[in-house]
Amino acid sequence: QRRFEAVPLFQATALLLQERVPKTIAFHSHATGQINDTRAAPDDQGASLRVFDSPATPVPEVQLLSNGRYHVMVTNAGGGYSRWKDLAVTRWREDATRDHWGVFCYLRDVAAGDIWSTAYQPTLRQPDSYEAIFSEGRVEFRRRDHEIETYTEIVVSPEDDIELRRVRLSNHSRSRRVLEITSYAEVVLASPAADALHPAFGNLFAQTELLHPQPAILCTRRPRSRDEQPPWLFHLMVARGVNSAAAGFETDRMRFIGRCRTTASPRALDQDAALSGSAGSVLDPIVAIRHRLVLEPDQSVTVDLVFGVGDSREAALHLVAKYQDQRLADRVFDLAWTHSQVVLRQLDASQADIQLYGRLAGSILYTNASLRAEASIVGQNRRGQSGLWGYAVSGDVPIVLLRIGDAANIELARQLVQAHA
Repeated sequence: QRRFEAVPLFQATALLLQERVPKTIAFHSHATGQINDTRAAPDDQGASLRVFDSPATPVPEVQLLSNGRYHVMVTNAGGGYSRWKDLAVTRWREDATRDHWGVFCYLRDVAAGDIWSTAYQPTLRQPDSYEAIFSEGRVEFRRRDHEIETYTEIVVSPEDDIELRRVRLSNHSRSRRVLEITSYAEVVLASPAADALHPAFGNLFAQTELLHPQPAILCTRRPRSRDEQPPWLFHLMVARGVNSAAAGFETDRMRFIGRCRTTASPRALDQDAALSGSAGSVLDPIVAIRHRLVLEPDQSVTVDLVFGVGDSREAALHLVAKYQDQRLADRVFDLAWTHSQVVLRQLDASQADIQLYGRLAGSILYTNASLRAEASIVGQNRRGQSGLWGYAVSGDVPIVLLRIGDAANIELARQLVQAHA
């Protein structure tokens, strides 16, 4: 091999043989070939996406986005979480009745004082029209309020550990409108279990930093040991094709929400309320950036909200600089679509399968009382969670039970194994 590689003619074309090592995990099911004969031909027509015209579903409908390292869950009301590897990036609690955790984006009409959000959460304001669209590798929200149309796209980049939330605002009125767009997310950067047990203690180690002149915020955790290398979170907001006013920043949740207030009506969105620009060691860390935009009649403005994680401060700064370029940001949407098609082929799944598994995921992440056994059956239980340990089941995560009464339904088992992948 070394002798062959030393030939100049070969060396002149060696670069053509170099391919980028894929970062995604390839799933290969050894059982696929054994039960492929029983698989019915999928009908993809009308099943390639899920559309919801209301956020008020009995159980939150969810869409899962991931590149294998960075994971995002979004509900049809706009709630959800972001995670990086085994760490929670943003705070989230399982609550099917409120669903008020996640990454949010507020809008405020400066002249009229009207407040709403790009999705139903967190302001809970009823829009003139509303639509949540879940397609493979993408989440979209469309709503119309006070003659302002809002279109939001959410994707995860396959090559970088970032999520991109693109908001397009269109002014359909006959007058100039001045709008303030404000992002909001509670920072964790710890394991979900640790944050659930001691959120206040975990917050004590968070530290934030404002970047100038870039409209971005960095956040990390002070190491608790000499060998610990905590990751760095960044949040960037860029207004495309418009001259926006200087951005405002906030990293203190108490100053943003205010005493006795909630994310549905925070103090930072009161008339003439400004973001304080606080940074450093804050007791309850968030990342929030605000831009003021002027929209002429029939004008549209695009704003990119980028959240991501790097292994070091230098890696986070590199991503901040990278995604200020609109061409590189636009490229993320193409890469996300291509990545989703590759994953479909790796899983040997159809669009209809993926949408079916997405509906199943909602009942795994959120408690669905309609799928539980009747109270009389549950009351007959005599063993606790430790009774599962003898079957190599921890009980710390949701359990999906499949019962097959007829061998003709063995296809369900193949679908469930595929859904797990």
